[in-house]
Amino acid sequence: MGEDIILKPIGIIHSEFKDIKSMPIQPTGDNADKGRIEVDSKYLEGLKDLDGFSHIIIIYNFHKAEQVKLTVKPFL
Repeated sequence: MGEDIILKPIGIIHSEFKDIKSMPIQPTGDNADKGRIEVDSKYLEGLKDLDGFSHIIIIYNFHKAEQVKLTVKPFL
């Protein structure tokens, strides 16, 4: 199918949520809780002028997921 794409982590996402039961179903369900992204200091120069944007795209990996499911049952 082609070459593999390898992603190298450049930081960590921190959240107050510690288990799935305490998380809102949709991100707009609870605007009070904010997460935090900690970027490795060697990449900080690449964040210059980031505050000029209204949105950013974060690619992340659920590293503590116990299993991979190709299909899921929606919450709603």
